[in-house]
Amino acid sequence: EKRFASDVGEQLKDQLISSGYLAAVEKEDIKPLGDPLFWIKVKEERVGEDGKPRQVETEKLVSLQEALTSLSVPRSGDLTFTCEVELKPEFDLPELEGIPVEKPQVSITDEDVEAEIKRIRGLRARFEPTEGPIQRDDAVIGHLRISVDGETIVEEENVDLPVRDVFAFGIRLTGFEKALTGKKPDDTASFETTVPDDHDNLDLRGKTAKVEFTVKDIKRMHVPPLDAAFLEQIGFESEEELRKTTREMLESRLEETIREGMHERLGDYLIEHTPFDLPEDLSRRQTERSLARRMIELYQMGLPETEIEKHLDELRDKAREQTVRDLKLFFILEKIAEQLDIQVSEEEINGAIAEIARRSNRRFDRVRDELAKRDGLTVLYLKLRDRKVLDHLLGQAKITEVEPPSEPQEEQESAEEASAADKKKNEGGATKKKTSAEKRTATAARAKKKTSAKSAGEKKSGKSKGKKT
Repeated sequence: EKRFASDVGEQLKDQLISSGYLAAVEKEDIKPLGDPLFWIKVKEERVGEDGKPRQVETEKLVSLQEALTSLSVPRSGDLTFTCEVELKPEFDLPELEGIPVEKPQVSITDEDVEAEIKRIRGLRARFEPTEGPIQRDDAVIGHLRISVDGETIVEEENVDLPVRDVFAFGIRLTGFEKALTGKKPDDTASFETTVPDDHDNLDLRGKTAKVEFTVKDIKRMHVPPLDAAFLEQIGFESEEELRKTTREMLESRLEETIREGMHERLGDYLIEHTPFDLPEDLSRRQTERSLARRMIELYQMGLPETEIEKHLDELRDKAREQTVRDLKLFFILEKIAEQLDIQVSEEEINGAIAEIARRSNRRFDRVRDELAKRDGLTVLYLKLRDRKVLDHLLGQAKITEVEPPSEPQEEQESAEEASAADKKKNEGGATKKKTSAEKRTATAARAKKKTSAKSAGEKKSGKSKGKKT
């Protein structure tokens, strides 16, 4: 008894608290959100008015693990404890059949296919030295100096930049292309730009920065011709086969983008027509789950882990509004999935992992292990479940085909798209223009912002707060 009494007592205490909590949840008929927090009495040292320390007993909320070290099983009588939980919000679902959804009428044209093939050729392009003068889409290497109020904040040698108004060292170099165009090696170009309001250095935000760039080398992109050698290099036997495959790929990409836009409009409708309050203190775990959803999306885009971490950090700094929307939609889709008995099979999960592995060029087991370490498998399950729910609702929706929104002026012009980073490993930064197909995809994506939902009117609002049990 002396040898094992302590271990048996701890196991008994753990079992009593767990079973007691579950029994209380069942008795109260509540749906907890996350793990409970326990009220315990602790002694803290306080300094009185006389300046002398004294022990004061107070209550505080702690996790189960911390509570187990403070609670003890009495030698006789009942073990009593008080815990507090966040409750899942209670609400009524709207009518799920016949939800109005607009579908933009967008199709792939021969121009789109031609532009995509040009982009593919551009990915195989090589940069070769030239004496200039500098023109658009060239790449330059040289000495860069950025100063604010006469003080140098950036000075770097052998900086490799595309001749575009690029973002470098935390500053948008607006005017870089205009200042460099026509220059030759050893020429110096200078211009002024504005330090962005989100710059790391608070003192520099909004100030005027002077940029000076001295050209050392100029490189010009040479695109390979669409000949038999190029077709063989990318795995096609004929130009006809390349165009057919390219069209099918663009149509598949466009169809997926349109479907995602319709899913988002369904989500907007459900949120607008299902009013309820979230718990006052949003669950940390639910917030992290929302962030993990973004991580899965970035994995599916094939982004490297370092880039994903950067996006997650940016997401954490965003306004609470997006997280609240995600959480509300999470609860709504969860309730619909329960009502419709929609499940996700192991085969569907493995299929999604295999697709992530293919896009990121990684092994299946490595991707699965990485997801498992970050609670990613649960998040992936929920993402697949939500997609099945939205697909089900879309099958019952009232779909109206509409003309797509007109393209903004900035998209009608040559897009200032990101530099082709993979091409910049050894031979400078190749920039690319947004293809016609990408513009059409962006047009379809913009339809995500349009919603055909009308005002929900006055409905009963289900409130959810912390509850003691």
